Amino acid sequence: MNSSSTPATQTASTVPTEDGLRLLREIAASGLLRCAVPTELGGLPGTHNDLAEGGMHLARTDRAAAGILWAQRSAIEALVQSRNVALMEYLLPDLLAGDRAGSMAVAAQPLIGRDTGRGWLLDGALDDVPNLQSTGCSIVAPVQLQAQLAWVLLRSEEDGLQIGLAVEKRMPPALCTAALHARGVFFREDEYLGGQDLLERMAPLTSALALARCSVSRKG
Repeated sequence: MNSSSTPATQTASTVPTEDGLRLLREIAASGLLRCAVPTELGGLPGTHNDLAEGGMHLARTDRAAAGILWAQRSAIEALVQSRNVALMEYLLPDLLAGDRAGSMAVAAQPLIGRDTGRGWLLDGALDDVPNLQSTGCSIVAPVQLQAQLAWVLLRSEEDGLQIGLAVEKRMPPALCTAALHARGVFFREDEYLGGQDLLERMAPLTSALALARCSVSRKG
């Protein structure tokens, strides 16, 4: 897509999704989303090494598919490793089945939270977030809540959260990479996933999918 003629921000409905949704369904059918997830949570037997091999195979054959696996599986792992059991039980089945897209904004400046006394209002932008399907997406996002850096769960349908179409040609269109702009997005503490300790608990999964993610990020 020609970045000189494409506005940096568009509505979510303009993000190309047909191929992305097809790839998400195919990855879900392969069992990779459930690999190395505890079976009592709906996962399948397998190790992080098995998941790494599957991710590298996808990266060799389809960069977009590898990126969607990384994004979806990262959101799944954030829920699995979170101590927010209620949120995990609510969202995990749809993410494992590929019925809802998921992503994690790991290389981003955190959103800024303003305490209202009854919740937080979030402002800021997250760049280059993959797997933002127009059918709906759950995003694990970093937020600065006063002195604490937190990881929270945001839904793409939230009021004040705008999805902008990515314009960088290095990303495959089917990966549905976009920027998120938050303007007064209301955040409730029951959607809190954890602090920096969450990333530490996710480290085995992050390492397993690192090679696939690096392949997607390379310029073609």
